[in-house]
Amino acid sequence: MIKLSEYDLPLSERLLITLHNLCATNGDMARKSDELVQILQTGTDEVNQNLNKLISEGYVADFTDNERNRKFYLTSTGIIRVSSLFS
Repeated sequence: MIKLSEYDLPLSERLLITLHNLCATNGDMARKSDELVQILQTGTDEVNQNLNKLISEGYVADFTDNERNRKFYLTSTGIIRVSSLFS
């Protein structure tokens, strides 16, 4: 049996797992894309493109905070999607 590591997954799935691991499941716990870039050690444009795709698919939601930072968190559909990756 071959066991995949998190790094063998596409960036979109790694983003979902990272948001889940950071407990970013609501606006209070939402994270900025530059935080995700640092954690995933990948390019800003690539992360933002994948986040926008995940938003369009309904897995991630975003908002702009009072300091004009765009923040991201998992939707309930995103939480279910992450859970399905583990089962």
